[in-house]
Amino acid sequence: MSYFSYIRFFAFCLFIHLTSGVSAQTPYSKIETFTKIWGFLKYHHPAVATGRINWDSVYVSTMAKIQSAPGTDINKRVLGIIDDLGALNKNRAVKVPDTLFSKNHDLKWIDTDKAIGTKLRSRLKDIYTYRNSGENKYIKLINSTADYSGEDQYDKLGFPNSSYRLLFLARFWNAINYFAPYKYETGEDWNSVLNRFIPRMIKAKDTLAYYKAMMQLAVTLNDGHAQFTIANGNTAIKNVVFGKYAAPVFADIADAKVIIRKSAAYDEKNGLKPGDVILSIDNEPIGKRISRLAALTSGSNKVGRNKQVTWILFNTHQAYMTFKIKRGNRITAVKVKCMLAADRNWRDLNNYTANETGYEMIGQGVTRVYAGQIWRGNIDTIKTLIRNSKAVIFDVRNYPNNDEFYKLFDVFLPESKVINQSLLMSVNHPGYFKWQPSPKIGGINLSPYNGKVIILADERSQSQGEYSVMTLQTIPGAATIGSQTAGVDGVVTNIPMGNKMALSYSGYGIFYPDKTPTQRRGIRIDVKVEKTAISIGTGNDAAMEKALLYLREKGI
Repeated sequence: MSYFSYIRFFAFCLFIHLTSGVSAQTPYSKIETFTKIWGFLKYHHPAVATGRINWDSVYVSTMAKIQSAPGTDINKRVLGIIDDLGALNKNRAVKVPDTLFSKNHDLKWIDTDKAIGTKLRSRLKDIYTYRNSGENKYIKLINSTADYSGEDQYDKLGFPNSSYRLLFLARFWNAINYFAPYKYETGEDWNSVLNRFIPRMIKAKDTLAYYKAMMQLAVTLNDGHAQFTIANGNTAIKNVVFGKYAAPVFADIADAKVIIRKSAAYDEKNGLKPGDVILSIDNEPIGKRISRLAALTSGSNKVGRNKQVTWILFNTHQAYMTFKIKRGNRITAVKVKCMLAADRNWRDLNNYTANETGYEMIGQGVTRVYAGQIWRGNIDTIKTLIRNSKAVIFDVRNYPNNDEFYKLFDVFLPESKVINQSLLMSVNHPGYFKWQPSPKIGGINLSPYNGKVIILADERSQSQGEYSVMTLQTIPGAATIGSQTAGVDGVVTNIPMGNKMALSYSGYGIFYPDKTPTQRRGIRIDVKVEKTAISIGTGNDAAMEKALLYLREKGI
């Protein structure tokens, strides 16, 4: 290579290096860097923790400047903000106890983000070492979960401009980054979520686009508790995104098919009936429709997300909906008049198992108890029936939410037991979590129930339903029959998003006593029984049939 060729080659390489460095410092990357620093200071700097500084205003004003002047020097601006916060008290470093759960803690970006200079990096590390210890205006631990009531609510904000849309993204991303127990279970690097959603928030030009971006943000958690909600119910949001009408049809998904299990849109001449397989809706192939809706629907696993999708599958902005269905070997089109989506029967949507009393006798000596219907008025009757039964089947394909449920266990347990281990967030050590065993249930019982115990569970068992299954699984010899549960454990925790809206997530972690995880996986199933297209269409309860067969094999 000649001297001049070498010079040209060197100049070209230098140009590529310099332009690649410039391209890396886009407005989006600066927004990402500042969002992380802002959240870090919010939860770590003692002066911010007091609430004497309007920390949201710091974010909004900085965003406006970054967007209007892409050349803004992040380091200079952030160092100025830190200087304004005052000096740190360096008399005592805050140490992290070795016993804390550390999978969610990640501050590597302080070292790897090329936009952060040496001086700023050193200041951030000092702040971490001498971070806030004690109360913080923006985060508290109440009832075992994060409490965000210190956040400004912005109830009369209206449609937020881009700076406020980014503020709500920053609020959510940082709250999850430091205080969501299942962050490590999302399935992707949490940093990539911020990178992906900054342009979506900036480009959301109307309410529909903004609502969809918020729903998609919730979906990134892969958590069935992660929902975009509004205080007066979700009708206002769902009307905008999915339509205010819905066909009076209820379906399940199995064998890669959508099968009608109940329909109020049926007559002998022309209509829909249980067992019909839906091929398309308003000329949209059903698979494409499910994929489109699933992108806006939170779920911890596939069965949980499919259940949620069926709740909005028949929503529309039109007064009528056209179905293409397969019934046997015949394919036909059916036009159905819709109703207001908000007027649909909640029980039909959930399809929970239940009866009028909460219990029933099956044959000679088998008691079936619907766990979602145990209350003060029937608990003594249920306990008497159980004591006089050879076997009890607890049907938990519903939602138990009454503390009377826990009064059953003195019948079954020979001694008190821990139900689970929980992960609780730490205010003093953001990103770390503390293990805490649950309170014990039961007590000393020298004559515990010695009959067979069966638990029925499937995707309808979610959250409190799954925890109820875990509680029943403390009974010695109990067998759980069914299919994968929703994988949604922990309490719903809301992060305010302005205008009485919120993004939620599972606020504390639930694990088996041996610390086996349940989130996304679901509860342990001993005997698996899957729903099929045929069983849905015929209303056949395959899990219940398996339970009765199981008992017959045991001589009952």
